[in-house]
Amino acid sequence: MIFFVIISSVFGFMQWYVIRSYFRWVRLAFAQESVKKIRTITILLLIAANILFFLRFPSTELGWYEHTLFQAVVIYPGGIFFGAVVLAFLILLPFNTSAFFYRIVTRISTYLDSLRNRIRGSAVNRSQKQHENAPSETAASADETFASETELNDHSPADSFPVSQSSGAASGSAMSDFISRRDFIKTTGTVLSAAPLGITVMASAATAHDYQITRKTLYYPDLPSGLEGLRIAQLSDIHSGIYMTENQMRDIFRLTNEENPHLVTITGDLVDNSVSEIPALYRALEDLKAEYGIYACLGNHDHYASAGAVSDAMIERGLHMLTNTHESIAINDETVSIFGVDDHESGCPKELRMQNATANMPEHGFRVLLSHRPDLFDDARNYNIQLTLAGHTHGGQVGFDVLGMPFYPIHLFHEYAKGLYDYGAHKAYVNVGIGMVGAPVRLVKPELSVFELTGNPGKAAS
Repeated sequence: MIFFVIISSVFGFMQWYVIRSYFRWVRLAFAQESVKKIRTITILLLIAANILFFLRFPSTELGWYEHTLFQAVVIYPGGIFFGAVVLAFLILLPFNTSAFFYRIVTRISTYLDSLRNRIRGSAVNRSQKQHENAPSETAASADETFASETELNDHSPADSFPVSQSSGAASGSAMSDFISRRDFIKTTGTVLSAAPLGITVMASAATAHDYQITRKTLYYPDLPSGLEGLRIAQLSDIHSGIYMTENQMRDIFRLTNEENPHLVTITGDLVDNSVSEIPALYRALEDLKAEYGIYACLGNHDHYASAGAVSDAMIERGLHMLTNTHESIAINDETVSIFGVDDHESGCPKELRMQNATANMPEHGFRVLLSHRPDLFDDARNYNIQLTLAGHTHGGQVGFDVLGMPFYPIHLFHEYAKGLYDYGAHKAYVNVGIGMVGAPVRLVKPELSVFELTGNPGKAAS
């Protein structure tokens, strides 16, 4: 309920902000008789879109989202509406803020100009008074000057520019300028209004389920020979729910199996935000296989649903749930220890969780940490954990390369935002997630990552 109230309040404010700016543009771009009709149509569409968006909440509890028709008619249109509003808000906020400060600066400048003119006017008045009190010969000289100027003005060509014609020309020019200005505002506003919706639709269609497989060979000079070629698959942020149905999860798990991993890891957010999303994940997981097992930790969205219910269901399905603990397994007579830390913004401090997870760990062997959030990488290095696997960031879901230069806003919020971070004997990989949250929008492709361990530098370089 708290989550629902927060989301509704924030989203309601964003809509109000966007619609207010939209109606301001409508008043500038359209004739008065059209404004009322546009406002009415907009409000009706807004009500319909909000109904679609808020139907996601009961549909989650009732399981309606699993039906293809309901996905096509309700879930994705509602999600696209949400994404478009958020994107429009993020565009308008800095624009309107800049315009606000520009108006303030302009008004201050205008006030200072007015003040300067008043000061000059006062100086002129004083000068005129002094002039009036001057000797009579000065006045005579001034009269002569005035007479001379009058004579010149009598011969000016003012009569060749009738006042009525000049006034009419100015009026026509003003009307032309007004019309062209309105057309410009209408065209520009239409493009800017359509952009958030267009970007959201294209992003949803282009990459929502265009899964990329990231394969990395990780070089460790001291890797035990028995672990040469060990393959570890990582899935993160599955978000079983309205944008991740049972059939989609089965496809992902079969794709994972085709990589023939020895171990499969899942770094949190198995479900989106409700216990009703657990059964679909539970059923789909019967398709996921790994020779040495499937290991997982909890994420923040698992806590939004019910951490206990998620963990119990996964254990029943046969997953190794690591909640501030670890398990050690023997692979080719070598020890691999897998540590799992609960989402560190839930419950006890992250330092205590790391202490609990690493208590009584083997002194030797290869160590892997599963952490939903990537900022435990620094702690992992202190505990000499060679490989940290994390998720949570989704790569921002929105990001792209411009002329070969990466532009991913998520880097502003996370030191370890996406991809591989290599510190020699200690490495971390931040998976951008296979699922989506909030809106069905991804410019960052959903990801399955697969790692092969090697102690052979030649193989790592190839």
